[in-house]
Amino acid sequence: MTDEQVFSIMLRTMYEARRNKRYGRDCSDFERDWVALLIQMMRRLQERTFRVDHNYAFLTSIPRWREIFATSFEGRIADHLLCDTLAPYIEQELHCRTFNNRKGMGNQAAINRVIQDICEVSEGCTQPCRVMKWDLKGFFPNARCDEIERRFVEVIDRHVDDIARRFDDEMPNFLKWLTMICVHCRPAEHCKLRTPKYLWDRHISPEKSLFTKPAGIGTPIGRLTSQMGMGLYLNATVRWLNDECGIRSTLFMDDCVMVVSEFQHEYALALMSELRQRLAAIGIRLNERKFYDQPYQHGLEFLGVHIKPWRVHLNNNTYIRALARIREFNALSDKLKYIDSFISSINSYTGQLKACTDHKRIMRLYEMISPEWWDYCWWDEGRCCVNALPPYGIKVRLNRKYHLKLKLNNHDTRRNQTGVGNPVPADHRLARTA
Repeated sequence: MTDEQVFSIMLRTMYEARRNKRYGRDCSDFERDWVALLIQMMRRLQERTFRVDHNYAFLTSIPRWREIFATSFEGRIADHLLCDTLAPYIEQELHCRTFNNRKGMGNQAAINRVIQDICEVSEGCTQPCRVMKWDLKGFFPNARCDEIERRFVEVIDRHVDDIARRFDDEMPNFLKWLTMICVHCRPAEHCKLRTPKYLWDRHISPEKSLFTKPAGIGTPIGRLTSQMGMGLYLNATVRWLNDECGIRSTLFMDDCVMVVSEFQHEYALALMSELRQRLAAIGIRLNERKFYDQPYQHGLEFLGVHIKPWRVHLNNNTYIRALARIREFNALSDKLKYIDSFISSINSYTGQLKACTDHKRIMRLYEMISPEWWDYCWWDEGRCCVNALPPYGIKVRLNRKYHLKLKLNNHDTRRNQTGVGNPVPADHRLARTA
């Protein structure tokens, strides 16, 4: 390919990598001189001298303490270049029961799949059936990098002719080299800590940390190549359970739910020993403390929701965090400064509650919001979300602060804003009591 074609691919990849992350520190630094930096990165990729060697690590405590590794914006572009190029072929390889990190098959799709399985196996909740849930212990930190690389290379080899037709004859070998660079980057050996070290010793066990793993063991949580690679990692296991054994199983990352009828129950239990052996062959083991096997009437905890025959509701811990978050926002003195964080945070919780049809809880969150927030926002009853009032939208504030010329919507978008065709109330603060 010519340099112009390669640069065009790199430019599209950069746009994809910065999506929803444009205001991040790494992305902002890169965009200051993005043309020169992108050309420099293109040259390093062509000369095979590019390395993913600028990484950072931090801890997150929600929903539990985890160790997260991330890379610089250049490393993110490399991840997207590999994964976006192989995405159509990986979609063909993955089983339809694998839901993590796939377009249109995310968290909610996996939950709906489990609900549908329960309805079908129990014949509309009229026949007995059981739900079995298992979890993998240290899924990412104990994965074998050689195995992840081998799965990527297998995808490339099976579709080598189509890849060469789309790009050129050198592209398959380039993708294999890029796979090796992204998968074997060893971020624990060259990274900056953005969380104090004593929190690692206090909250992260050695088994779940990449800092205690030998070379070639463990892949970082948070990298796109890790997410897609681990989907391929368990693909053969999911195929074996569903296609060969006839067990309805739904996999999301390291959580799997199997729905079986009463006469299949003993057969499913007998398969667990072989399942352990298959997982042990690729360096993974079941979590002995997280195995669930009960009738479906007792309910099931899966991906942050509680599934029961008559209702699906959000996990209580998530709802308690939402209440605490609103209290934090209400205690702020300069509310206009935090309006973007307030709107995104509240709408993320109401979105999860809407998916679970927890409308009562949505109204409780709404009633907790301090009246001072309605000087800058308004409540959309149709969509159950918070919107900024026109004078305080992000584009208006950026134009006012930096004298930019961002385009605003000059046409009437009230139907899009409310979802029901109603305009913003003349006195939006009275809408709370209406």
